[in-house]
Amino acid sequence: MADKYPTKELIGVVLEQTNSGNYLPKNTTLTAADFHSWRIGKHTKGKLGSVGQIFLTENNQLIALVATKDLAFKNRHTITPMGRFLKESVDDDLLARLTQQWSQFN
Repeated sequence: MADKYPTKELIGVVLEQTNSGNYLPKNTTLTAADFHSWRIGKHTKGKLGSVGQIFLTENNQLIALVATKDLAFKNRHTITPMGRFLKESVDDDLLARLTQQWSQFN
């Protein structure tokens, strides 16, 4: 199938940018419901990097990538596609906190 493209499930948390340019989770106390899934789509711009990378949804929300999962091509329509990968990442302290919280819920 020539139409196939790489798929991955992306687990992330919605971010807000502070006036000083730092990124923080939109919700100060994170629950399992704050970790959402998106997927790489056919028209996704940019390249998937590593955990901590920031990406945009199709609605231009900033998301911190917390984890990735394999996703079968045939199952891709069950998850919302994301928009664009950014070259920016969250700082190491925030990443450590997010991954630790994700591991508690997973």
